[in-house]
Amino acid sequence: MISPEPHAACQAAQAPLKPARAWPATFRACVLAACLISAMHPVHAAPVGEVLETPAQTVDERLPVPVVSVARAGEALIGVGPHGVIQRSVDAGQSWQQVTSPVSSDLVQVRFIDDRNGWIVGHDSLVMHSSDAGKSWQVQLDGRSLLTLLHDYYQPLADKGDDAAAQVLNEVATASGSTATPGVLAAPFLDVLFDGHGNGFVAGAFGMLLHSTDNGAHWQPWVERSDNERRMHLYGLAQRDGVFYISGEQGLLLKQDVAGERFTHIELPYAGTLFGVAALNDVLLVHGLRGNLYASRDEGQQWQKIDTGIASSLVNIIRQGNRWLVVGQGGELVGLDRRTLEVNTLPRVPGGEVYGASDSGKPGELLVSRFSGARVVNIATAE
Repeated sequence: MISPEPHAACQAAQAPLKPARAWPATFRACVLAACLISAMHPVHAAPVGEVLETPAQTVDERLPVPVVSVARAGEALIGVGPHGVIQRSVDAGQSWQQVTSPVSSDLVQVRFIDDRNGWIVGHDSLVMHSSDAGKSWQVQLDGRSLLTLLHDYYQPLADKGDDAAAQVLNEVATASGSTATPGVLAAPFLDVLFDGHGNGFVAGAFGMLLHSTDNGAHWQPWVERSDNERRMHLYGLAQRDGVFYISGEQGLLLKQDVAGERFTHIELPYAGTLFGVAALNDVLLVHGLRGNLYASRDEGQQWQKIDTGIASSLVNIIRQGNRWLVVGQGGELVGLDRRTLEVNTLPRVPGGEVYGASDSGKPGELLVSRFSGARVVNIATAE
């Protein structure tokens, strides 16, 4: 995979909690999409503090607009990507209109829990919320407020001799000191998820984890409340019946211990990076590099490897009818029977690498995000 030198905003966004650590290859694909747009839509490479204060510029719709993540909000479709760009479609993806964005930070993930309420996360420790089906967005958290939140939460604990709190503070100080903008924690959030009761989590690079009980109006740090002492990147979130799961690099899979208010480790027969987890009915699915997909029907006590026939990394698993759709980064697509877990190969999605996928709201169709933009495709024909 080509890894060009990223522009300044991307460099700042990759400031690590532990500088010796590196980004896995597939995540660099998303960074690539977030950086190469500069060649088509020239934007001043502003410091982190400025991109948090500067609304996204209007893109030239005559040129391809890279989209990293997509989601459905009722009848609307939402796509997000580099430089704070947010797009919205109300005609099943036939046309897209840019939505006003309060920031120009690179956006990584968008999720909706119902027809109106959704969240976007991205670089510069950004969390944004919409309560009107993606028509408008408000910042709930960013690299400045996160740094204050972490300090105010952990410093009193460290002063009382809490070693775990002191360790987090030291890591945060290292990370914030490596950015060109003082007072900003620039590491990216990579996923966000809420249930229908306002309970949710935001997770990100180098083990960053926060919890909210009021739809993101307030956050509580949970960095030390997980079996992730090595601060592995946290890539994906899922929840079932109010219990949350987190997937991460090097085979990391965590399950929420609701009573114990922490995340505990689930053993896997796989040590590669897991880009996502899906808690579907009675099946727990985890997916990652090189088409690897594992399923468990007993909360992770036993695992079954599923041969997807896909060589590229898996970017998403989407429920549709009586099957799940497994989407590969190379555009590969397979159906997975919900009862038997048998795989059915489907036509490949054309048009280059796929960064994300979502249900489009119509049977037989799929919404995908790519460097050339978001597109709704017919599953049977891939057109």
